[in-house]
Amino acid sequence: MKKVTLLNVQLDNFTKSELLEELRFGGVVFTTNVDHLSKLQDSPEFCRAYNSATYRICDSQILIYASQFLGVPIQEKISGSDLLPAFYHYYKNDENIKIFLLGSAGGIADQARKQINAKVGREMVVGAYSPSFGFEKNEEECQYIVNLINQSGATVLAVGVGAPKQEKWIYQHKLQLKNVRVFLAVGATIDFEAGYCKRSPKWMRERGLEWFYRLLSEPRRLWKRYLVDDVPVCWLILKQKLNFYRIPDYVGAVRHDHLPSMPIGQMLQGAGLLSQNQVETILLDQTKQRHLRFGEILAQRGWLKQETSDFFAEQLPKLATKPQKQPIGYYLKSAALLNENQVSTILNELAVLPP
Repeated sequence: MKKVTLLNVQLDNFTKSELLEELRFGGVVFTTNVDHLSKLQDSPEFCRAYNSATYRICDSQILIYASQFLGVPIQEKISGSDLLPAFYHYYKNDENIKIFLLGSAGGIADQARKQINAKVGREMVVGAYSPSFGFEKNEEECQYIVNLINQSGATVLAVGVGAPKQEKWIYQHKLQLKNVRVFLAVGATIDFEAGYCKRSPKWMRERGLEWFYRLLSEPRRLWKRYLVDDVPVCWLILKQKLNFYRIPDYVGAVRHDHLPSMPIGQMLQGAGLLSQNQVETILLDQTKQRHLRFGEILAQRGWLKQETSDFFAEQLPKLATKPQKQPIGYYLKSAALLNENQVSTILNELAVLPP
């Protein structure tokens, strides 16, 4: 599927029906808007989470206009608030699709659960939870949420806690969610589904004015986002058109298309960390779990730590082009191949060896 590059993000140029069919095989979906592009210019952590997504789709009529301006038109705007209802209607007769809603203020997610189940005529939404403010920094609550989702039997997780919080939470916890195959970052969608908030009129959405409607609805919360933080994106799009835009320096360390040409499986096999059979098994797993990266499946199977595959995929290529600034033990610890005690033991043994 052709991709469209807007600044430092590659968007999948899907129609809604194409995306819905693709999700039959699983996947992580982030819905890109102007605010996301703004945040991605100076947030390595957000960028790392963003590039882990299986699909990045356009959630902004303004970005549709931007793509047309750049000469690479995006086929269709697919917002989170359009995607979730389209998804549950598309799969309403598939008993394997069980949704968990995570987001919104107290009681709203559960109200959305009831509304959706009434629309589809079955208990499709099997659980809902409204987290506390700042929950993402509370390990105990995060683990409680993980357990709640796992116990529910959900195969689909829709997270609506705002960007970049929702994308980073999915990135950090998806490996713990054993049954979930589809992850949707959906913003304010849960509020809309519960009837707690109203969406802008269709004519405003079609003309790229949904942001203005939301600004009028919540001026104290959103004025800075829309009138200050997001405005520079227009200038950056113009720079891209004129070939003056430069991807932020940190992006090279986290973007998949900046990784080495050698496949990660081949690198790990060459280092003696995986066998050929293990590599082939992981590649087969990927055909069934398309939302997981090679290293994530390795960690899931317990064959290698996530830190090890991340080191080979992200840090090792940089070391090949830049001089080492740290002792070898530092890098072995970074790759989770040795711990601090093991490094100390080796150094002590080296110290007593004859010159």
